[in-house]
Amino acid sequence: MLRMLQIRQLALIEALTLTIENGFTCLTGETGAGKSILLDAVGLLLGARASSDLVRKGADKAYVEGLFDWPEQKMPVSLVSLLEDIGIECLDQQLVVAREVSASGKTVARVNGRMVTAQVLRQIGEHLVQQHGQHDSTSLLRKEVHLGLVDAYGGFEVASAFSAYQTAYQAYAQTRRDMVAAHRDDRERERRLDSLRFQIQEIETVRLKAGEEERLRALRNKMQYNERLRSAVDDVYLHLYEGDQRTPAILTELHRLLDELVAAARYDPGLQELHEYINVAQVNLTEAVDFVRHYKDENDFDPARLNRLEDRLAAIERLLKKYGDSSQEILSYLETIKTEVDQLEHHVEVLAELQQRHDQAQEQLQQAGDRLSAVRLQAAQNLERELVGALESLLMPAVRFVISFQRVAPSSTGLDDVEILFSANRGEDPKPLAKIASGGELSRTMLAFIDVLSEHTPVSTLIFDEIDTGISGRAAQAVAQRMRHLAKTRQVLCVTHLPQMASLASHHLLIEKQSDDHRTHTLVHVLDDEGRVRELARIISGDQITTTTMDHAREMIKMGALTG
Repeated sequence: MLRMLQIRQLALIEALTLTIENGFTCLTGETGAGKSILLDAVGLLLGARASSDLVRKGADKAYVEGLFDWPEQKMPVSLVSLLEDIGIECLDQQLVVAREVSASGKTVARVNGRMVTAQVLRQIGEHLVQQHGQHDSTSLLRKEVHLGLVDAYGGFEVASAFSAYQTAYQAYAQTRRDMVAAHRDDRERERRLDSLRFQIQEIETVRLKAGEEERLRALRNKMQYNERLRSAVDDVYLHLYEGDQRTPAILTELHRLLDELVAAARYDPGLQELHEYINVAQVNLTEAVDFVRHYKDENDFDPARLNRLEDRLAAIERLLKKYGDSSQEILSYLETIKTEVDQLEHHVEVLAELQQRHDQAQEQLQQAGDRLSAVRLQAAQNLERELVGALESLLMPAVRFVISFQRVAPSSTGLDDVEILFSANRGEDPKPLAKIASGGELSRTMLAFIDVLSEHTPVSTLIFDEIDTGISGRAAQAVAQRMRHLAKTRQVLCVTHLPQMASLASHHLLIEKQSDDHRTHTLVHVLDDEGRVRELARIISGDQITTTTMDHAREMIKMGALTG
């Protein structure tokens, strides 16, 4: 439930901290006093679109914060699961939701101190508060919302059947798309085959191997610098093995030094270690000479070979430009188009297989759709009975509801076309709401729906914005009593102009607008008993409050307390 609401610099509200009680709270005040500002503030906490127009003139930003808690019952499982998925901790069954709107229009939202997006805020808000405006009843006139009302009433059983239907529908829709793609025009199929066969031939002619382009590029680089490489190894071979007239070969010199050390070691055995070092060097250099001979034999420059290599690389690079960034990508693409060619060449077999899959998916969809229709029909019948009962208490004793089902082609919502038919008078056949329901009947019907559906939702706070518009007399009294009945299990806030509604409320908030020489302010007062009497008298008679209207107001409040 919404326990506390803090508002700073929002429209006409400069600063407000408001404690919201359990039960039934009514909000009254003159037209234009700012009742809608309070509802806008709550809307911001629920993720409604923010506007810089909401920021009080001269302020940098507006700020709204709400404290929600569940002291007598556990937080709804669906909300706990959502918060866990988002990574928000919720201690002591409390949730603090805050929204900041800057003068530039940017917003920041936080839940228990953690920043969240407006989308996440909306998801959380759906579990916290339901708001209903005076124009919501007109949504009942739209046939497309009727199926959603039945599904909402059906609860878990309908949701489970709908989830199974959705799975079947997605599989069915995919097979339909596959069938459409497979039934493409024969000319288009032949054009596609010709194109793919050409690509296959072009790739296979090159006989590409994975990683080949990297190896050939390295080899080309080596051949292009063959002269420099040859000069380097020739120089090494000359100095190590051949020598010249001025400088003997290094290996020859090492051999001579080894002979001298052998002779010297006869006088000093300690030179034997030096002899071993030089002997190892001689062995390593001898292996180096063998490496140079082998390198020279295998790397004789062949211009024809370089030309062949360049041609090979050019062919590979043409494929790289058309079919992939590497030889491996090209070979993978080759396998893909070979598979497509095989499917196109065996078109009849593919169509038969697809048709079989489609028929199976259609049968499974039909079964899931039949199951969904059955649980919807049962839910609709129960909903009809509950709505009639709720409307009888709202002084519509002769009302009839028929929730009409028509079988339609499979769609994402099922196999049902649903419409709510209505009759308010005995002897009249039920007809579409849009054709026969008056404004007052629509308002009471909307309230009945809210009342009935509220038992199937975990939301514990309901806010009504002048939903009683167009209702008066005994009907207004009945609506007020129904609202108070709702408040026995829910926290109910209602903006109203009806004295009957205000007299039955457990708590009364007066919204008024005050102006000084410089600014206009919206203020909210928690009314005591005498304040309630005076405000109720104003609602009854306007500004001309008399002793009679005050007495009448006291009598209404007293009678309301007795009927509670």
